[in-house]
Amino acid sequence: MLRQARSGSTQRNPQFSEFEREAREKNTQWGARAVAEMQTGGSSDWTYIVLLGGSDSMSFRVRVAQSHLRSDMLPSYWSQALLVELKRDSVVKANAIHVPLLQPDGLEFAARTNGVVVQPLTDFDDPIRFPNIAVVAIPVSQALILQCVESFRRSRPTLDALEHVVRWLAFAWGAARTPNPLHDNYGLPSSCMLETVCAAANFDLTPGLESRASCPEAIWATARYWQAYIEKFSGRAPAGRYWRPHTYPITEPHDAATPPRPAGKSGQPAKRK
Repeated sequence: MLRQARSGSTQRNPQFSEFEREAREKNTQWGARAVAEMQTGGSSDWTYIVLLGGSDSMSFRVRVAQSHLRSDMLPSYWSQALLVELKRDSVVKANAIHVPLLQPDGLEFAARTNGVVVQPLTDFDDPIRFPNIAVVAIPVSQALILQCVESFRRSRPTLDALEHVVRWLAFAWGAARTPNPLHDNYGLPSSCMLETVCAAANFDLTPGLESRASCPEAIWATARYWQAYIEKFSGRAPAGRYWRPHTYPITEPHDAATPPRPAGKSGQPAKRK
């Protein structure tokens, strides 16, 4: 297990709740409905972060690596964290700002921007590719956070996001026997970017974990259980909605007091009703 502080609250954040995706609904459509239900307000008072859980092999590696932050040691629901740049308080033409592990080709050399990439939020619309989604609203103005992002892009000595990219790529690809980067306090680069810019805006995004080791699982845990701490220091608790249908099929041995389910024709345990 990784060292992390636990929230003193035993109750989940009542303002962070499950919100089901409708049939054939794209992720931006779900996000627009979720924010409308949250009734938090516009970008003058809030900044929105999106957590995504991918279904591909890279996401699998990232999600399992974060299991060390969970008391049940199960894979995280999340593989990516994005900062949403709303346009006129709408997801229409909104951008996603993040530090992807797979840096794209283009005119902007990654070293010049500290790995920060800006792309349309609709690039993450596919609910098959990204079945798990959460939106977290933090009580800091978007304009202030975006200012801090610009400083982060020009300040690799503050936190070298590309060093984190290289570590995580080596781990995800199984290169050079690279261990889980979290064990060496190398968080996922996009989460660490969010952590750094929020700290510059005087907001602690993940109070229970060192900023260099930040990851989507830590942001998830903060939104769920650290509401009292954040409200004490920031005046308002975070809010959010989530939908997490995608998990990995893990079957634990039955308790001695619970008889095993009878096997079906295939020899596999019969499905639960």
